[in-house]
Amino acid sequence: MGRTTTIEANVAFHRQLSPRYCEQPFFRPENQQRVRKLLCDLAEKTGGGRLLDIGCGTGFILELAHDVFNELDGVDITPEMLSLVTPRPNVRVQLALAEELPFENNHFDVVTAHSVLHHLADLFVVFREIRRVLRPGGIFFADESPSQDCREFLSKLQPLAPATEVLSHELDRLHGDPDRFLERYGIDREITRSAMVQNYEVRGLTEQKLQMQLNDAGFRQVDIRFRRFLGEDEVKRDHGEAAVQHVEQYLQSILPLSRHLYKFFWLLAG
Repeated sequence: MGRTTTIEANVAFHRQLSPRYCEQPFFRPENQQRVRKLLCDLAEKTGGGRLLDIGCGTGFILELAHDVFNELDGVDITPEMLSLVTPRPNVRVQLALAEELPFENNHFDVVTAHSVLHHLADLFVVFREIRRVLRPGGIFFADESPSQDCREFLSKLQPLAPATEVLSHELDRLHGDPDRFLERYGIDREITRSAMVQNYEVRGLTEQKLQMQLNDAGFRQVDIRFRRFLGEDEVKRDHGEAAVQHVEQYLQSILPLSRHLYKFFWLLAG
């Protein structure tokens, strides 16, 4: 799929989604607290000078970070999204492509991309641009990215009859985004598939491919961490938060063997 098609699909997708964007699961208070802590840690490590948020949308990251960084810039390709960013004295937003960032070299202490990577057709080009605008010692932080390791694992199980309610639920969700966004927001199925290009076309969000592309783009230290294991919601519902923590500790202890059981990842690169 060509880059122009992907960009046009993302503009159409996010234009229709923008009025109800705050309904996305990552806006839940517990996730905002998790991301806020990570952003505070990044500000402390880098000095809290300048932050750039790529694909800033309605300002999820900008709102969580505006009081811990001195200057914040956000770029997005959808005007309707940018119009919903809360105005603040130290926050600037503009229309721009992730592949062609309108900033000078070595400009930012931190660059973030939250729930964005699966919408980008050519990750290497974007990673190279991010590396260019980061100052020496700066950090790139990406979060809420669907793990292709997990998607491929579930795809291999697709022909099999689900053995449990949990597995049936996860299999339904594997390819369910097009139907879900059509039912909730009226977004055409093909637009959703084209917008989520990494999930349905490129399939590049695996640990191995990301490590290689980030290294090729000039990042030398890459830390990829997995989150949200399969069936986590059901474990919490039936057994409580303590049970979630026990399962999480075990799965983390046997990484990388368990990475295909995690639906999302976040990463730090410098």
